[in-house]
Amino acid sequence: MKLVRLDGDRIGLFVLLPKGPHAIDIANSLGVFPHDPLSNGLLNGALKTGHDWSVIVKHWGHLRWPLKKLRDIALANPDMPRLVLQPLVDATGTASAANPISAIEVTDTESIEQHDPTGWHAMQRQFAPAPRHESVRQAAPDETVRVIDFPSIEQRRPLS
Repeated sequence: MKLVRLDGDRIGLFVLLPKGPHAIDIANSLGVFPHDPLSNGLLNGALKTGHDWSVIVKHWGHLRWPLKKLRDIALANPDMPRLVLQPLVDATGTASAANPISAIEVTDTESIEQHDPTGWHAMQRQFAPAPRHESVRQAAPDETVRVIDFPSIEQRRPLS
């Protein structure tokens, strides 16, 4: 996911819509979660101290899910009334000398493994030898098998 700086040092979430690249104003789009207080609360809590990249990156493990949900809502219904979108015509003008970062892209290692672009993980699973479990192992023909039958509790008699 790519985060971009908007006017006023606000943070937006990049989405590529059919009408061109846009940024979702995260703080002003929290109204899209009226029936999801968890997503609303997580994003609101991260942005209440201001619009700082480090807070989002620090809490990425918790914010990844609501940000992904926000992105999916924008992709599915970009005309939603509570969604605040800003077209990205030229993103280079939003950086300043005091704050030179205009965009940051966060890539999860989980998503790399999920997508598996090289197919390495799929081939590893396909050609890996089957795990050997002792409980499933068959006895060799020359091996002696001994079955031990334990009597149930009712069949046991006290030693007298």
